[in-house]
Amino acid sequence: MNIGVDIVSINRIRNAFEKYGTRFSDQFLTDSEKKNTLTAEYLAKCWAVKESAIKASGVIDAKRFAYGKDDKQPIVITDVPGTFNLSVSDEKEYTIATVIKSDE
Repeated sequence: MNIGVDIVSINRIRNAFEKYGTRFSDQFLTDSEKKNTLTAEYLAKCWAVKESAIKASGVIDAKRFAYGKDDKQPIVITDVPGTFNLSVSDEKEYTIATVIKSDE
């Protein structure tokens, strides 16, 4: 079992997106994630989930991971072998994600 955690400043993501637009978000979002409304809060969640999944799996390609939902439950969508469990939360200024990967 491996664990990855990441915390992100929503303002930092907002500033980068305002400055670079989709040139910034295209670097890490998958096609399915790009279909959602690209708010700073959503981008921060995607970023935190990907960074946590990278840390838990050792796979450094951010586009191999996507932030999704299964009903109301947040999930990691990936083609990387293993089972990924996700917890993601945000407040006014920060988003945090924790990913636990098991090799079942």
